[in-house]
Amino acid sequence: MVAATALALAVVGIRGGTTPAGATPPGTVSNSAYAPGATTIAGTGAPGYGGDGGVAVAARLDAPAGVAVDSSGDLFVADAGNCRVREIPARTGTAFGRHLRAGVITTLVGGPCGAAGTDPPPVALALDPQGDLFIGFAAAAKVDVLAAHSTTAFGLRLTAGKLTVVAGTGVPGYGGDGGSAVKAALDDPSGLAIDPAGDLLVADTANCRLRLVAASTGTRFGVSVVPGRIYTVAGDGFCGPYGDGGPARRAQLWDPGALAVNPAGDVLVADQGNRSIRLLAAATGNYYGVPLAADDLGTVAGEGSYGPYLADGLPALSEIGELNFPTGVAVGANGDLYVADGDMHAIRVVPATQTTVRGLVAKPDDMYTVAGALSVGSLRNRTMWIQTTLRDPTGLALAPDGQLVYSDTGADVVRELPTGA
Repeated sequence: MVAATALALAVVGIRGGTTPAGATPPGTVSNSAYAPGATTIAGTGAPGYGGDGGVAVAARLDAPAGVAVDSSGDLFVADAGNCRVREIPARTGTAFGRHLRAGVITTLVGGPCGAAGTDPPPVALALDPQGDLFIGFAAAAKVDVLAAHSTTAFGLRLTAGKLTVVAGTGVPGYGGDGGSAVKAALDDPSGLAIDPAGDLLVADTANCRLRLVAASTGTRFGVSVVPGRIYTVAGDGFCGPYGDGGPARRAQLWDPGALAVNPAGDVLVADQGNRSIRLLAAATGNYYGVPLAADDLGTVAGEGSYGPYLADGLPALSEIGELNFPTGVAVGANGDLYVADGDMHAIRVVPATQTTVRGLVAKPDDMYTVAGALSVGSLRNRTMWIQTTLRDPTGLALAPDGQLVYSDTGADVVRELPTGA
């Protein structure tokens, strides 16, 4: 991969800067006070396609969805409306068989959106430690990998710079558990993550399941696995809220989307239909104040109903701990949980330990706004913008320097928040 550097260095001299104070807030939230803070990495804010070979802030994106940042600080964007995956490298070098220049945006995968599944829109991205890029094509019912180096993985021969299907037949449906992942049916796979063992986790959204493609032989979440085969590790196939806090394969998910895995191997799931963040526990423990046994699935944020988020600093599972439509999830090295709530135009954090958020002492397991809309005033009927305005925050990723990178699908940009936001 491209030589290491922090993401902040990747965009020196090419950023568009923060939105000026006094700018009209985008989206549907009104009565707002503006507070700048986010920095644009890619996109002009006008939907469309253009800019390959030039600086990223001058390029046009269309409904960017998933984002990923590798250990070198290289940024990858699922430019869904353009049916492309694009990279902004941190430094000049070679990756995926291409010569790339620092800060210059390049299409790695895809082209003009085509009919009959040709160049389908990518929605989810994940990276493994070797730099291989996994791409979820929800509409095409498959997951591909763009290999950084020629190797063998998941029982497949991978060629550097070439796309290879690792899961899904391309025909929507459900089936294939226990068999070859490339012969299994997926339906709307819209979330991806790689666990510490190198396994691929897939949010099989329309099947209301979390599935795992094994990288090696062993036991994962109580399931014996073989390389290259696919297994359900959470969700019983019925879409709903039942079974929370118990065995994951007997519990229900409802349109699971974005995924994240922490260093211990626990899986965080943006359970969109249940308006919550669920955790699949790799070992018995206490997670954000919730006790779970190994292989259980439990809610750690979001109280499950639609409503306004009224106050920071209350438990993430409190009666007003609303997550109306969790679209993105990320976990910091210290365990802090970040959630993008698209419907509420906000990004929130649930600290794992006592920390500071916006200069305030933040208690573990409570929820705080790090960017976007926050209700204020005696009647909570006004909106204050924290750090920046947001239209539809979707993808989340943490850069090596701790900065939080996010895609704003509705604003057609990718931005970052400063360390410790």
